[in-house]
Amino acid sequence: MSALDVLFTSVRVGRLTFGNRLVMAPMGTCLDQGGYITDDTVAYYRRRAEGGVGAITVEGCLVSADTVGPEPRLCAPECVPGLRRIVEAVRPHGTVVGVQLMHPGRQVVAGPSVAPSPVPLNSAAPTPHELTEPEIDRIVADYARAARFAAEAGFDYLEVHGAHGYLPSNFLSPRHNLRTDGYGGTLENRARFSLEVARAIVAAVDLPLVWRLNGTDAEPGGFDLDSAVAVAKLLQDSGVASISVSSGTWLTLHETLAPMAVRRGHMRPLVQAVRQAVSVPVMAVGRLDDPALAAEIVASGDADLVLLGRGLIAEPDWPDLVRAGRLGEVRPCIACNACVDLVGRGERARCSVNPEVGRELTWSVEAAAAPRSVMVVGSGPSGLEAARIARLRGHRVSVWEADDALGGKLSVAGAAPSKREVLRFRDFQARRLAELGVEIRTSSPVSAGTVAEECPDVVVVATGAVPLVPPVPGIDGPDVHDAQRLLRGEIAVAPGTRLVVVGGSATGCETAELMRARGAEVTIVEMRGSIGRGIEAITRRQLVKQLRHDGVGILTKAVVVGIEPGSVRWRPADDDTAAEETVPADLVALAIGWRATGPQVAAELAADGVDVRILGDAETPADFVRAINAGADTGLAV
Repeated sequence: MSALDVLFTSVRVGRLTFGNRLVMAPMGTCLDQGGYITDDTVAYYRRRAEGGVGAITVEGCLVSADTVGPEPRLCAPECVPGLRRIVEAVRPHGTVVGVQLMHPGRQVVAGPSVAPSPVPLNSAAPTPHELTEPEIDRIVADYARAARFAAEAGFDYLEVHGAHGYLPSNFLSPRHNLRTDGYGGTLENRARFSLEVARAIVAAVDLPLVWRLNGTDAEPGGFDLDSAVAVAKLLQDSGVASISVSSGTWLTLHETLAPMAVRRGHMRPLVQAVRQAVSVPVMAVGRLDDPALAAEIVASGDADLVLLGRGLIAEPDWPDLVRAGRLGEVRPCIACNACVDLVGRGERARCSVNPEVGRELTWSVEAAAAPRSVMVVGSGPSGLEAARIARLRGHRVSVWEADDALGGKLSVAGAAPSKREVLRFRDFQARRLAELGVEIRTSSPVSAGTVAEECPDVVVVATGAVPLVPPVPGIDGPDVHDAQRLLRGEIAVAPGTRLVVVGGSATGCETAELMRARGAEVTIVEMRGSIGRGIEAITRRQLVKQLRHDGVGILTKAVVVGIEPGSVRWRPADDDTAAEETVPADLVALAIGWRATGPQVAAELAADGVDVRILGDAETPADFVRAINAGADTGLAV
């Protein structure tokens, strides 16, 4: 018997039996259209049900008609048919299905911003309208009405989003709820709105109710663990069948949607405390996609169920693969938060490691009509994915890499301490290609002669991009290097070295992080107004905060005008007449930008009439998501 078997035992939630302990967490997708469910939405949830998860909680649906956001709506009869289609698509796979009811409160995208008190979300946000008691009563009724619509759609259970700073959570916060009436002041008063919503739903429908509750807001003066334990007991007494414990708000999203630098299971102490206080089943969340950790949390009694969010986006078959002991086939979620970032901008969900996401309706890896010989030149993210998909389709595939190991930019990106998760995906891809029988050629640069000798039917150019080197005096000096060379360890950096990183891109920030960890005195010089552009917002916020905490100097709106032995000269970017200043520098790392290599390489290889495809950074330098999807598209097309 495996230690992982505990994940696949049944558990009761109210009157329901969940077939296993794994629940798909509710996460926004932006696959709806104008708030209504689409074929793409249905296919997305069907695909997760096919993977063996015990229960699926459909993403938050808006309960009030005057609330506008990227979420689906559940506030009118016309919302019911689309949601019923999700239920009908999921249930044949033996999966229990629920839906999350939500009111964003002051965190609304459009429409009225409302809150218990007129406290804005941040300095740039509007001051929300302070809800009157009649308005509170109306919203409570909205939740009950939405619950009835959900029951009509056929859902097995309901969940209220009472965490993350949304309206119920906002009421619970002593920092943001400043009311002096019966909905403010004491914890019991601040919990009154949540309890009224819970009781109204329990009275309206005969479905188990799950309540998503913050174990802490992770804000100074905010809702804390002691309060969460007390509220969990009150919710249980009000008829709630299960508590789902999370943490954080929009002001502390690194808690809610932890980037890869945050350890797995960081919320475990929160769920443990709530579990000890209540008798209803409790759900845990927080980067629990490691099977051993998930199983240990259940086996220890710290939680009864485990939520998988981003892990099921990356790998829909996670439950079935783990149950079968095929752990090496589980595509790892690297917590890059690309899915979160896209949805946060109102764009459709996609994934950095799974190109199927968002296009489940049409995704099909079909056998090629006529197998071909495919040579992939370069082994960055796009090249590896092109090779994988092409091989799955039955082509004879070889990967040619000039360096001595696979990975390309994956290896460089994973060098910084906060980015090591990237290496897990690199290693997964390398392992899967070997298992699929892809021929791997490292330390093997490709020329027109190589192509002539190998005679492939198709050459896929995935050689990535090369660094931009601007015409700055001294930039060709002996102490000036491409930042990637430092990340790869090709340039020794001794403790105390004064390092100037020119460019505050992702590569520049990662170089600064790694070299500072090794004892260098680091300064980033960036011509724009901020550093970390192109990095997902939550990750970026935490990375910049950590760099400042670690003593990395950051000069923004600064243009480098010259590099000399021992210093870098710069001037303000917005003032050509300003006097130049200097930064001491024993070593300079360049992280300024990229130039695509594909057109030149393709022109050389296509001279003899070879069918050449260019993809990824080799065509246009872009982000990880676009690289993986470009690779997949090429693999499907060759």
